[in-house]
Amino acid sequence: MTVRILELYPQQLNLNGDTGNRTALARRLQLAGVDVAQAVYDPGDDIPADADIVLTGTGTSSAVRSIAPDLARIAPTLKSWSQGGTVFLAAGAGFHLLARTTTMGSGETIDGAGIFDATVDATAPRTITEGFGIDTQFGTLIGTENHTAFVSLGTDARPLGTVLRGRGNGNGTDGAVVGNSFGTHLHGPALVLNPAFADRLIELACDRSGDVYRRNAEHDALDRVADLARGILMKKLSAG
Repeated sequence: MTVRILELYPQQLNLNGDTGNRTALARRLQLAGVDVAQAVYDPGDDIPADADIVLTGTGTSSAVRSIAPDLARIAPTLKSWSQGGTVFLAAGAGFHLLARTTTMGSGETIDGAGIFDATVDATAPRTITEGFGIDTQFGTLIGTENHTAFVSLGTDARPLGTVLRGRGNGNGTDGAVVGNSFGTHLHGPALVLNPAFADRLIELACDRSGDVYRRNAEHDALDRVADLARGILMKKLSAG
């Protein structure tokens, strides 16, 4: 059995290195002896028949506008996958594109894939936060944020967690969770800096694929490296 990882629009949505999330997941799965198939989706491609994990990162406003027509074409497939239990992790603009709508600075409204019951106002002043922290069920998630959005959640979504430092959604929370789909403003990349979060996403995907994920000493060694980077950002978080 194989865990299939698909990254959406990596050329357009890798402004803050979010493609590192795919690398992190694949490496952790390989260390556990789980076969991994990695694929990318670019505008105009044929979308695969299925996936176990779907990732997308952040990009510029012009990138969001350029992607929107293609996203509309594949949105029904993505929404069907999400409803069927596929794991999604969407960061920054990728999170916004998987919401219902995004209002851009020009005043135009872009329709999203509708995976997250959320609307996005992307006309806020830019926020850049080093030591961006979120209190979640996975512990404290740490990284950076860089965006111009306020996000309002509907009744069918809950926040990923409570913001400890930074803006997040703009109301003291960050992100959105619907089933196995997670949206956030966390970069870093998020899954490199937050191994517990990465492991939980892998467990959800393995539940779906029928694989078994078991950590070992190699994971512990990898996580000690991540702890060094986490420590730097945690000091910024503690400084307020």
